[in-house]
Amino acid sequence: MIEKLLLKFKSKKISVGIIGLGYVGLPICERFVRSKIKVIGVDDDNNKINSLKKGNSYIKSSRLKKFKYFRDNKNNLSSNYDILKKCDAILICLPTPLKNKNPDMSYVFNCAKKLKKIIKPSQLLILESTVYPGATMKLIKIVQKRNLSIGENFFVGYSPERENPGDKNFSYKKTPKVISGYSKNCLNLMDALYKHIIKKRVKSNNLDVAEMSKLLENLYRSVNIGLINELKIICEYLKVDIFKVIELASTKNFGFQKFLPGPGLGGHCIPIDPYYLSWISKKKGYKPKFIPLAGKINTLMPMWVVKKMIRNIKVKNPKILILGVAYKKNVDDDRESPSFEIMKILKKMKISFEYNDPFFKTIRKGRQNNITKKSVLLNQTNLRKFSAVLIVTDHDQYNYKYIAKNSKIIFDTRGVYKKYRFKNIIYC
Repeated sequence: MIEKLLLKFKSKKISVGIIGLGYVGLPICERFVRSKIKVIGVDDDNNKINSLKKGNSYIKSSRLKKFKYFRDNKNNLSSNYDILKKCDAILICLPTPLKNKNPDMSYVFNCAKKLKKIIKPSQLLILESTVYPGATMKLIKIVQKRNLSIGENFFVGYSPERENPGDKNFSYKKTPKVISGYSKNCLNLMDALYKHIIKKRVKSNNLDVAEMSKLLENLYRSVNIGLINELKIICEYLKVDIFKVIELASTKNFGFQKFLPGPGLGGHCIPIDPYYLSWISKKKGYKPKFIPLAGKINTLMPMWVVKKMIRNIKVKNPKILILGVAYKKNVDDDRESPSFEIMKILKKMKISFEYNDPFFKTIRKGRQNNITKKSVLLNQTNLRKFSAVLIVTDHDQYNYKYIAKNSKIIFDTRGVYKKYRFKNIIYC
């Protein structure tokens, strides 16, 4: 069986099912389609499905602007899992958020329960979501049934996503991807599949190790950002320019990687992964100390930014304009954005605020205490209405000279004004 399957996977005469057409799933769809492989999409968001069937991508990226596959193949897209029955490979690209600071695996495990009803021998099931070590094995236990012998006639693998939204130069021609399998047969099938869209695959014969590697990738950033954010606070007390400190330190060409401070963490991975690892570690008997501390520092940054801003505004009843609700620049992704936490704090303090973001005309309903606002225009009249402008997301689209010339005071959390000489800038 495995020899025939390997030949089939290598020949591209396969169909690939992708569950979850979000910031991970949709780009993977596009890559398989580009490689002339049949794709079947499943998502429970009917608005998303209708948009894709019309040929519209809700993710604003240059690669996905021309993605019309589901417009021309409407029968390949549904919210019904039955459409996956004839797929050779099924990829799970679902969110794994936090619930009360504990892993919420409900999307993945509920998906597994639905899959159990339709999967059959000769299929390859892959988890792409960021999870804790042991999660793929739990998924295997959920989908297991009598006619399936995992690793022999049904195959399971884990391959953590490595997407970099907003990076125009990101490509799997340059970036390797970790792949792992439950067995050698599983790993060989994984390699045969991903070879069509990824130039370099890094193989692991252990699922837990691959799951942990994804957490390490993001924890590395979380810890270092936490360090630099705390250093920013220390530099504030010492009256030292943190950006000049970083600039000097980054001239070292070994043993140092540059990280920049900010208003707090955003995105689906970095703010969440410390809690995933802490949760599973405590469950196994060890309570981490260092990792949660970094997460705590990063979580406190929005309040630190707001407090510094309020101390430096010399008017009663100030009105704040927040620039950026995306979690990082040049993306239409607002998951876990520090802007929402800042808005929540301002609302609690009864401080008036508006926002602007070229990627978000409105704040989606239900986000952060049901804050519903529309993006205001960045013109001279509007800018002068506000007591202060707070830069949270440093989009390249912003005309920073124009904003500075027409604003009373600007609080810069990203250091974008370091190359200018405006006097109305306060870094925080």
